[in-house]
Amino acid sequence: MLLNVVVMSHVKATENTISRCVVSRDEQGEKVVPAKEKGFLRREIMLPQHKIIFEPINIGKIQLDNRIVLAPTHVGMGDEKGMVTDQYLCYYYTRASGGVGLVIVEITGVTGRYAFIAGRGLGAASDRSIPGLRDLARVIHWGGAKAFIQLAPGHGAQAMRHHKQRPLGGPSDVSALVQKDGLPKNLKGIIKEAPERPHPLDVQEIKGLGGEMVRAAGRAKGAGFDGIEIHGAHGYLLCQFTSPYYNRRNDDYGGSPERRWRFSLEIIRDIKETLGQNFVVGYRFSAREWIPDGLDLPESIEMAKALEGAGADYLSVSQGCYGSATHVFPAGEGAMTEDAAAIRKAVSIPVMCPNFQSPDKVADAISNGSVDLVALSRPLLADPLWARKVKEGRPEEIQHCKRCYQCIRAAIVDHVPARCPVNPKLGFERFDPQGLPRPAIGQGV
Repeated sequence: MLLNVVVMSHVKATENTISRCVVSRDEQGEKVVPAKEKGFLRREIMLPQHKIIFEPINIGKIQLDNRIVLAPTHVGMGDEKGMVTDQYLCYYYTRASGGVGLVIVEITGVTGRYAFIAGRGLGAASDRSIPGLRDLARVIHWGGAKAFIQLAPGHGAQAMRHHKQRPLGGPSDVSALVQKDGLPKNLKGIIKEAPERPHPLDVQEIKGLGGEMVRAAGRAKGAGFDGIEIHGAHGYLLCQFTSPYYNRRNDDYGGSPERRWRFSLEIIRDIKETLGQNFVVGYRFSAREWIPDGLDLPESIEMAKALEGAGADYLSVSQGCYGSATHVFPAGEGAMTEDAAAIRKAVSIPVMCPNFQSPDKVADAISNGSVDLVALSRPLLADPLWARKVKEGRPEEIQHCKRCYQCIRAAIVDHVPARCPVNPKLGFERFDPQGLPRPAIGQGV
C-alpha cells in the first residue's frame, strides 16, 4: 500500500539536547565550532571554499537552491509491477531532506512492450502509475528539493535476450558488448546471459516509442514533477541510436550523425510542444562510449549543440556502456569532468556530470567553469546528509562511498533494494523515524 500522507510533528528538543556552540578563529575569520558534549545540537558555518556549491541556479524556469543533484540511480525498491512503494518514498525523502537542490528519480520505463532488464525499478507506462508518482514528487518537495524523473524508452540490446512476449529491440541487429575483464569484484558476472541480436525497430515502432515518452512525461508533469530527464546514456536504447557502433541503419534514423541523433531530438521537441516550453526537459548521454567505433567527444560536442537547439534545458554528461563498464563506474574522481567542461563551452544551458565525492573537488569544478552542477549517486547512498554536512562546515564527518559496488550488485543481480556497508540504513529508510516523509512547517499537505 502506498504511503498515505504522513504528517508528523517535529520532535522538540529535550532538556538534555540544547543548542550550544563555542567560537574559535583562524586566518579565514570566525568559525562556529560545536561543543563536544554528547547530545548537543550542532551549529557551524560553511567553509568559505564551499560557498559556491550553495549558490542558486536556474534550469529553465526552475530555480534550484544549490548545485547538488541526486543523480538518477537504480536502487531496486519498487514492486514487481514498477509501482512506487513506501520504501521508495522514504528513500527519496531522506535524500531530499539531506539538503540537495534537485532529486532526479531513477530510470523509469515508459513501456512494457519490449525486453527490459528486470530489477524492481519504476514504471510510468500507464495512468495507474500516477498516484504513486504523485506521492513521490510530493515527498521530494517536502524534503526541500525540486523533483525531476528520468525516463527511458527502453534498454535496447542491453536487455540481452528476447523475453517471452517481449522482443529485444534496437536500432540494428547488433548484440550488446559486455566488458568481462578488469571489473571490480562485485561487478563481475553481473551479465551472465550471452547477448542475443535485437530485432531492428522499424519507423512505426520508433514513432510509437517516442509517443510513449511524451505520454510518460505528461504523467510525470501531472503528478507534480518539475521536469524530466531523458536517458540517452550508458548504452541503453537512445544511446544505441546515437552510437555509430550500434546504429547501422541507412534510413531517417541512421547513417549520418544528424540522423542518428534524430530520435532523441524528436522526443525533446515533442515533449516541449505537448507539455509547454516551460516544462523542464534534460538529456543525459555518454560523451564517450569507450568501445571500438563508438561515440566520441568531438561528435558528442556537436550533438550537445543539437540537443540544446531542440529545446533541452540542461545536459548531464556521463561516459561508457556495458561494453566499457569501468568507464561508467570509474575508480577515481573527476574522470568525466574534462568532457563536461568541453561540452559546457559549446552550449549555453547548464551542464552537470557525476563522479565526485570530495566537496573540495566539487567546488573546484564549479568555480573553474567545468560544470554548473554535480550529480552525486553513490556518495548520497553512503551518506544522504552529504550536502547538509558540507553546508554546516563539517565535511570531515561525511561517510564516504568505498566503491565496493555492493549497491549495484544488490539491485541488479540479487533484485533486492540496494545495500551499503557504509550506510546500513540504505534500503531500510522506511523503518527510520528520520526517513518518514512529513511536510516542513508551513508546507501544505
